[in-house]
Amino acid sequence: MSIKKRIAWSCVYGIGMALLEAVVVVYLRKLYYPQGFSFPLKSMDWSIYQIEVLREAATLVMLVCVSALAAENFATGFAFFLFNFAVWDIFYYVWLKVLLNWPAHLMEWDILFLIPITWDGPVLYPLLCSLAMIVLAGVILAYHKRGLQVRLKYYEWFLLLGGALLVFASFIWNYTSLMLANGFLDHLSTLGSNAAVRQVVEQYQPQHFQWELFLVGFAIILVSIGLLARRLRKAFKTLQT
Repeated sequence: MSIKKRIAWSCVYGIGMALLEAVVVVYLRKLYYPQGFSFPLKSMDWSIYQIEVLREAATLVMLVCVSALAAENFATGFAFFLFNFAVWDIFYYVWLKVLLNWPAHLMEWDILFLIPITWDGPVLYPLLCSLAMIVLAGVILAYHKRGLQVRLKYYEWFLLLGGALLVFASFIWNYTSLMLANGFLDHLSTLGSNAAVRQVVEQYQPQHFQWELFLVGFAIILVSIGLLARRLRKAFKTLQT
């Protein structure tokens, strides 16, 4: 199968997977937030929360598997994973807008992920990450299609992973700070039965997203993508001569 067809089928897969994810969220919001999804949020039952973590882990496994099936080597597998993840994430919000007319705007706050701790932030920021993923995947796949053996250099990996770590920190900052400030991380084994945790979480109202930290990390990621694209462009020109 040509790389264009693999990209097309990956896109269809991501859109379908996003719909499935959005439908699950519709059910959860009907059960837990019938008055509307807004902070402060009612806590889920611990058993349901654990199931949600398993569902998210299964989602990652599914993305890895379908990316591996489309890949020819590590670089293309990495690119397809980024592409599949990004399509899934973007259309997840598209489907929520279709099904629930939510979010009302891109600065609407959302619970983004639960592994290894709750991520939160305005919808805009994960969507920016998804667009960067698509660009990076496109660079890798485009030059692979042109016959280059694409491998990221150590400094490109360093910048990419360093930027991603800063972005990750911006997403988990609020809930990590909340847990640390109340000493909950010292008692991880009893979090599920700790009434104080539930009380604090149900009173939590996000005030500030660490957008400064996010933008620094995001800028580093863009620099890494730019350096990779420039190097591959030079390598392709050399290959042609």
